[in-house]
Amino acid sequence: MDAHGAYLGRPMPIHITKWDGSYHRRWPVYYVQRKGTLYLAQSRAGELVTRTAEAADDPNPWPIPSSGPVYLWEDRWYNVARGLRNGRIRYYVNIATPVTFDGASFHCVDLDLDVSWFTDEAPCVLDEDEFLDHAERMRYPADVIKHARATVDEVLTMIAARAFPFDRA
Repeated sequence: MDAHGAYLGRPMPIHITKWDGSYHRRWPVYYVQRKGTLYLAQSRAGELVTRTAEAADDPNPWPIPSSGPVYLWEDRWYNVARGLRNGRIRYYVNIATPVTFDGASFHCVDLDLDVSWFTDEAPCVLDEDEFLDHAERMRYPADVIKHARATVDEVLTMIAARAFPFDRA
């Protein structure tokens, strides 16, 4: 068994920070496998998402609404969670820096923009105002702004083509 096989089923939270280094979210997932630059993880309904690195330190955590796969790439500027919301399939795409993995947890930097896609509707780009505000306040470099916007376009194109991981509608 390779090193990544030893991680199977282990909790591996995703630590998400903002561009200025401030802590944003701790998202609990369980390691499933690695294929090339893709890490596949699993979220579990009822696990608590927090605004603190230690789950016990957040007085107002909120539960993940449904179990589903989470796709994290080392070479793509987004990650994807698939689950059910009110009986409908939903993909939630977080525009972020490529993920890093240290053997105990994942890490990425949130770039504010998100794409939400219920498979029976058109996808929606979310948090444009937050992106514009943070790009100015946190001084996102021009290449990061360009990369984030190009990534939204890439994701929308992939959704329209039903390309992986958006092929399970």
